[in-house]
Amino acid sequence: MGATPEQHDPDWPRYPETILSFSTNPPVEIDLRELPPARAIADLAAAGFDQPFAVLTAFDPRGHDLSPAENEARQRDLDVRLTKGGHEFVSVEACSPDRSHCESSFAIVMPQEKAIALARELGQVAIFWFDGKRFWIIGAMLEADPLMLPRSS
Repeated sequence: MGATPEQHDPDWPRYPETILSFSTNPPVEIDLRELPPARAIADLAAAGFDQPFAVLTAFDPRGHDLSPAENEARQRDLDVRLTKGGHEFVSVEACSPDRSHCESSFAIVMPQEKAIALARELGQVAIFWFDGKRFWIIGAMLEADPLMLPRSS
């Protein structure tokens, strides 16, 4: 019997409530509790994100909280790796709606399979995936059906 998402990461139920703040020019903010507005999609496209992309982090592998210094070092390593790999990417802050919890992340243009493999390597439970119209939560270390966002009520 497989582990439940909550057993992998106690924060799992809050993933669909994430606010993504992209460090694009102009900055783009997307609340995953709503469909992305056309303006936000157009601004992302203008910033080079006009095709499907992943949002993932190196923070808190396997749902275990690391120190800020450890998380920052992991994120810097990922930045270097993406730069060396020639990927189109931009920093994203993935935050709870009240901003009490944020994880530095990256939006990366790469095939979904590669993004999932990278997330697994980084010990991540899941990634956010943008298909060009809407976001999804796709399991990485977790075997789960993709979750379309926003969640229908």
